Amino acid sequence: MTEESATVRDACATLLEKTAQTLGLGIGGTECVATFRAMTDHWGAARPSDLPLSDVSPDGSPVEYAVDLNGDTPALQFAMEPLTAGVPARDPGAARALMPLLAEHHGAGTARWSAVADRLLPDDAHGPHVSMYGAEVRPGAPIRFKVWFYLDVTGPDGVFDLLYTALDRLGARHLWPVVQAHVHRPGYDVPFLLSLDLADDPEARVKVYFRHFAADAEEVAAVLKTYPGFEPGEVRTLCTTMTDGRRHFTVQPPVTCLSLFDAQTLERPPATLYLPLWTYAEHDGQVRRRVHRVLAAHPRALRRYDSVLAGIAHRELDGGTGIHNYLSWQPGRSRPRVKVYLSPEMHDVNPPPLGVSQQDHLGGRPAARGRTE
Repeated sequence: MTEESATVRDACATLLEKTAQTLGLGIGGTECVATFRAMTDHWGAARPSDLPLSDVSPDGSPVEYAVDLNGDTPALQFAMEPLTAGVPARDPGAARALMPLLAEHHGAGTARWSAVADRLLPDDAHGPHVSMYGAEVRPGAPIRFKVWFYLDVTGPDGVFDLLYTALDRLGARHLWPVVQAHVHRPGYDVPFLLSLDLADDPEARVKVYFRHFAADAEEVAAVLKTYPGFEPGEVRTLCTTMTDGRRHFTVQPPVTCLSLFDAQTLERPPATLYLPLWTYAEHDGQVRRRVHRVLAAHPRALRRYDSVLAGIAHRELDGGTGIHNYLSWQPGRSRPRVKVYLSPEMHDVNPPPLGVSQQDHLGGRPAARGRTE
């Protein structure tokens, strides 16, 4: 837990700066930290207890750090939730105000955001959260921005209709069959996030994230086997390694993501698997040992992971769970792309399934039926 005397903005910026230095990002890291401070200026001098609990990290912290472990060059991403002290997280005011800042001062593209924001940032959101924003930095490349929209803002039964409307407005209605095909178990394979790269260029991505409630390793492998590079045996092994031999995700659903590049083709898009790390282990030290097993054949990735983790963790790893959020895995030509998602852990250790901010809303139950059925 972060010291309450530190502001959220300063504490998280310090960890971001330390991580950028660990990765050797140089001037790009400096620019990334400055960008983070600009994006979180509306937090002011808020301490952790001043802001509403966030969904960005499971313990309620409003920030998450993601590091590409297996890339030829390091990459660092942060995600944050626009929050205002004393205002519920579902209020869209801060999320709406952040987009003009990114466009005017950082060159972020607005076309796709503008196409969907009126539907995805409503005044009367049903769910507890409406959006997250993020930025990623790589050596020698400009900072790229993205936004994640929650799809339950009109209620759990409206997620498919809302996603269809958003894709239609983005010129991607022809990709609806891809979304439908990804739902193997209606009511249990549930889209919950839509993300957009905030760039007005052909490579800007549209992504859809799904939770797979009550799934087992076989069902996860079945969902992914038709996507490029995914071998069912490899997926099953990864799932069981990261859950210490469990085959069923009974507590916390795994997540998959479809990346629709410029929405121009009906061919299978790239997919990514995200495994939750805080609910199937006794403590973060146990998680670390499992990550080591996954990365055993990739020593550079191991070194990158250990050095980043050492800089972010501010307690003994065996003191509980909550530093590790997710591990993502995507097949590659020579090696998989693996990313780790870490929390600044500004609240209590051992966060509950689905995160502390979602307990009263989701309660671990699958939801969402509609247009795919």
